[in-house]
Amino acid sequence: MKILIIKPSSFGDIIQANPTARALRRNYPEAVTTWLVFDVWAEAIACFSDVNNTIIWKKDGGIKEFIDVISRVRAQKFDIVIDLQGLARTGIISFFSGARTRIGVPGLKEFSWLLEKEVYPENAAMNATVRNLETIRFLTGSLQAVEFSLSIGDSDKSEAGRIMRAVDIFSSDLLIALIPSSRGKGKEWPIGHFRELMTLIFTTLAGAKVLMLGAKGDFYLFSDKGVVSMCGKTSLTQLFAILQKCKVVVGPDTGPIHLAAALGVPVVVLFGGSDVKETAPAVSKVSILKKDYPCSPCRGRPTCKDYPCLKDITPQEVIEAIKKWL
Repeated sequence: MKILIIKPSSFGDIIQANPTARALRRNYPEAVTTWLVFDVWAEAIACFSDVNNTIIWKKDGGIKEFIDVISRVRAQKFDIVIDLQGLARTGIISFFSGARTRIGVPGLKEFSWLLEKEVYPENAAMNATVRNLETIRFLTGSLQAVEFSLSIGDSDKSEAGRIMRAVDIFSSDLLIALIPSSRGKGKEWPIGHFRELMTLIFTTLAGAKVLMLGAKGDFYLFSDKGVVSMCGKTSLTQLFAILQKCKVVVGPDTGPIHLAAALGVPVVVLFGGSDVKETAPAVSKVSILKKDYPCSPCRGRPTCKDYPCLKDITPQEVIEAIKKWL
């Protein structure tokens, strides 16, 4: 049997969808699973243990690329297509795939429900990882456990170790990773708070080292003594290996946080406008810090300008959450 998972973006959402591939492997061990993904995130799928193949979709390829993707999908003659994105363009790909079984997650949008079967009614209180697994419940008739399955190649582990040794970071270090940025200001903790947190880390955690992770544009945000910035300096697969070496990872609701959680690394997540019920990592080693406001969660449509829900999370609260995992 040939199964296609459609989940082209974004990084955090793709990581949260990883247990769907694991559930497919548990229930259909002989099936060949293919993942349709945007080129910018294709490297991550290489670390998904239960995915056999990828179809790469050039994110900025326009309509010509979109038609080509449909052609490549159709040529593979899939038996089952599972749309975890649930938008019009992914629904169209599903529809033209030629698969007999075409299903999508609860909460299909943009009329995609006209093109494929929405497995269950939308539940706004359902975690995103669990919502993805509802597609497998529909196929099998049984609830599916959340189980992440990620593997990192020896070459990436070796290169990550070399990168870290070059900046005097070793496996034995008490390494705390901080992630300052995210997609949207409604998720980002104030930079000043991060600096206060770093002071608390250095003064209360003997021998601790701070590693800054993020996009290339974040590299110059911090020049504080004792802070090592690897923002934009690693590949995605190297990021997998580096996060595994951290004792705790702190940041907003963003991709690397979800990756760390999926790898079993304790995370402290700073929630602002995101919905905790929907997007919190579905694992045990997670501390959620949030402030309840009448307007929360705003989901990227804020009624304020300064995000007090984030400002009111204090560095002292964060350091206490870090200590609990140490």
